[in-house]
Amino acid sequence: MTTYNWTIDKLHTKDITKNGTTYTDVILRVEATLIGTSATIGSVTSTSGFDLDMNTDGIDNSFTTYSSVTEENVKTWVENRVSSEIMANVKDGIESNIDFQEKVHGATPKGTTDADGNFIASFPWS
Repeated sequence: MTTYNWTIDKLHTKDITKNGTTYTDVILRVEATLIGTSATIGSVTSTSGFDLDMNTDGIDNSFTTYSSVTEENVKTWVENRVSSEIMANVKDGIESNIDFQEKVHGATPKGTTDADGNFIASFPWS
């Protein structure tokens, strides 16, 4: 089972005038990351980045001033902007990556490191 958490990386704002009213610092774009964490090996994670255009068409009905916006508000807005089909595909990709990382966790590459810190692979046929 994978657990998921959003991080909000950037909020892009702009003043918008609609129907004679100016709204200050309207969040037009959100850059966010969905982080999946393995329930088996907590240090194993996989991420997917999102760069979303926030729909401001209904701004005159539901504007939240920038100073009143919470992280939870933004996470909800992000989740509402991503379709369930896209979210399911993204989570499938994250879970596949985590499954792979769990399988190879603890494996080390065969080889040596030279004096300059460069890794030199070692193979049984060399």
